[in-house]
Amino acid sequence: MLEHIKKIFIIALPAALSNFLDMLQILIDMIFIGKISPSAIAGVGIAMQVIGFLYTFISIFSVGTNSLVARYFGAKSLLKGGVITYSNIVSSILFSIPLTIILWITAPYFFKFFTDDISVVENATSYLQIVALSFPFLFVGAVLAATANGYGNTKITLFVGILGNLLNTILDYLLIFGKFGFPELAVKGAAIATATSYIFEVFVFLMIFLKFKLFKIVPIFSKKMIIKSLKIGIPTSIERSIIYVSFILFVWIIAQYGTYVLAGYQIGLRIEGLAFMPGFGFAIAAMTLVGQSIGEKDIDKAYKLGNLTAIIAAIIMQLIGVLLFFFPEKLASIFTNDTKTLNEAVLYLKIVAISQFPLAIDFVLSGALRGAGASKLSLLVNSLSMWLFRIVPSITITFTVKDIKLVYFFMVLETYLKGFIIWLVWKRKKWREFIAK
Repeated sequence: MLEHIKKIFIIALPAALSNFLDMLQILIDMIFIGKISPSAIAGVGIAMQVIGFLYTFISIFSVGTNSLVARYFGAKSLLKGGVITYSNIVSSILFSIPLTIILWITAPYFFKFFTDDISVVENATSYLQIVALSFPFLFVGAVLAATANGYGNTKITLFVGILGNLLNTILDYLLIFGKFGFPELAVKGAAIATATSYIFEVFVFLMIFLKFKLFKIVPIFSKKMIIKSLKIGIPTSIERSIIYVSFILFVWIIAQYGTYVLAGYQIGLRIEGLAFMPGFGFAIAAMTLVGQSIGEKDIDKAYKLGNLTAIIAAIIMQLIGVLLFFFPEKLASIFTNDTKTLNEAVLYLKIVAISQFPLAIDFVLSGALRGAGASKLSLLVNSLSMWLFRIVPSITITFTVKDIKLVYFFMVLETYLKGFIIWLVWKRKKWREFIAK
């Protein structure tokens, strides 16, 4: 038991820190850009939403890589793991190049749907078009990170992330404000910094992989392997796309209750994000350990590790929930001094504080299902739950009684129902049917 717990934390902690660093980097970027102009903040913020949605496509290749590499590592078939990594690198490049071209061409027209402010559209377009040039590297970097995670070595992903974020921050300072002889490029400087960090991270990954020979990259393109990977990655991509769109729609629902409610919700969500980090880390641990156990042909071990990882994550996230419940004012006051906004943020935090346990169960067991290759089950549960128990009731409430507390009630209820259903699916071991596919 202690050995399993230690292994879970070895994988989960670096993965959680990697996600935290990504959030921190976005925050630093926005702080720097905030010193340019309001239109710069708005423009880059919209562009970041597009890049965020791009990760739903990236998961097509990264999730399949993580799951299969873990499985082949457990089966001691390192050659097959190297083939899946190479095949997904090639596939992700072929997929990302036309996507990059489309986004680059359509960006000026796309952002006009969001706003009539010309300066916001120009800033958003400028940022996205520059960063888009590095999208193939972003895809490849995700495959390489997934390979490291599949081997259970999330420390490498964390190390590369630290270097990339450090470079991004330095370049932000130099290129946005024109320091130490560098040109003052404002939003373009921020975009160049981000694009450069994406490219840099790929080269660091390749140097570690090739020079230190920690993992194999076998230059053989296998259609069979790609098909096997896509069966895991595509349902995950669809799930994340639906969740992303659903989340945007839920924000629109919240916006119908006024500026203060929306502002409080946004602040509360950022604070709650601190609880998400352990969940993301343990989800990667579950996906990796379940995949490795299946590779070892030990289904009972996969089941037990999935359960153990979920319980540990749930306890940790619920402890954070206790802090959210008892100290919401202190946490929210870091972001605002406005009394009405503060009250709305406190309301949100107190409500979501009681749902961190089932949220962790959903995070981790969804990851475990992907590790088993049963990403279709995760897609079905998470997508249907979001729409049936959260979106539809929230829209109905908003256009009838219009009570934000009721909306939040159904949000929490949906979290509990989803956590229970995903646990039931995992407990009944329906995912075993997907292992051989």
